[in-house]
Amino acid sequence: MRLRHKLISFDAAEMLEEANITSLDELRDKIFVGQAVGADDLRLAGLGMAKPLINLRIGQGRVEEILGEITVGSNPLGIEFKRVEGGSFVYQGEPAEIESFEMAETPFTIGQMKKLLETKEDEVRAIFQDSKWNIDKVIQESEKKIAEDVSAEERDNCPLVFVSQIEALALAELLGYKLPDERQWERAASGTTGLKRPWGENLSVDKAVYKDTGTRPVRSKPGGKSAEEIYDLIGLVWEWTSSWYDSDEDIRVLRGGSWCDGVADDLSAVCRSGYHPGGRGDDVAVRFARPIK
Repeated sequence: MRLRHKLISFDAAEMLEEANITSLDELRDKIFVGQAVGADDLRLAGLGMAKPLINLRIGQGRVEEILGEITVGSNPLGIEFKRVEGGSFVYQGEPAEIESFEMAETPFTIGQMKKLLETKEDEVRAIFQDSKWNIDKVIQESEKKIAEDVSAEERDNCPLVFVSQIEALALAELLGYKLPDERQWERAASGTTGLKRPWGENLSVDKAVYKDTGTRPVRSKPGGKSAEEIYDLIGLVWEWTSSWYDSDEDIRVLRGGSWCDGVADDLSAVCRSGYHPGGRGDDVAVRFARPIK
């Protein structure tokens, strides 16, 4: 089982798994007995560690310090995930089954992209290859779509928009995540009983960003969060999924509605919209998901 801990990054978890370490206790025990706890590539890069853990031999008094070095700088993008339990649920009005998974609390933000560029600039620029829409242009245009009354301190917490589904898939792969399929998205947004919205039936400006003048910071409508504390599933931005809209397989599914929508039916957990995977828009963004292992 992969080590999952809120203080350890995804990349670090993969490396520790390769070393057959599946819990913090195992890591602590291996340090106690002076065993090697890493592989040649278990190093500082991207993990915030002050030193490699190769053939590390230390006494018990240094354990917490070393564990601290692993956690410093972990999850540098601040992408938090919530577990969504599998089992029976209602999908498009019909009984269905789904496996447990994890969904990001919020859509991917401008600030998170800026942080990603600090550590993986070459990889990100390779993803945004469109000469008219390189990553600098995407960030610039996303910032232009922020509502004018959003404070300067909060602007980086607004969603990164103008991302195509092709780019969203590549970003997810770069980070070790996935895009949710639309069954996962609907389970997160409608619960197990087929709610029209995470909070119930009635649409409310207190619970979702819609009929607005631009994007707003994620989590700005906490009353609209799901039972699993996943935010902004309804309104704010349409979210790419990994699913095809129909058997023609030329359109990908978007879910959730956005800041510029005003039709209640569009702002519901069951509404399916679609867009060409290479398309981009000022109200289209990405939210990541990942399986539970």
